Amino acid sequence: MEPKKFTGPTKKNLKKPNQGHRNNSFLLNLSKKAKSVNLFYIVSGVSQVVLGAIVTMVAILNLIQPIWLAAFLSLLGCVVTMLGVYQVYEVFNSRRSIRDLARDAIERAINDKN
Repeated sequence: MEPKKFTGPTKKNLKKPNQGHRNNSFLLNLSKKAKSVNLFYIVSGVSQVVLGAIVTMVAILNLIQPIWLAAFLSLLGCVVTMLGVYQVYEVFNSRRSIRDLARDAIERAINDKN
């Protein structure tokens, strides 16, 4: 009796993911990159970017009449937008892996014993 041959996944029998699955995997990968499980930091950063851009746009379009107030709001909107971009950047950039956490814990334990 012959042993059965392994017929693993090949290009022919693999199904291509549909659009919905691709979006779910994108969101899954995006959430894995975030350092926090709580999405508060991401939502607050994105809202800062959007609201700062809206305030800057309103001030530049001269919809605010006193020019000194429009200039102040334009400056404030730019600063808020920059802080929002930085906050979103920090959420996704400063992710520490489990290996780094374990290595740091081992180093702290060794240094405390010495």
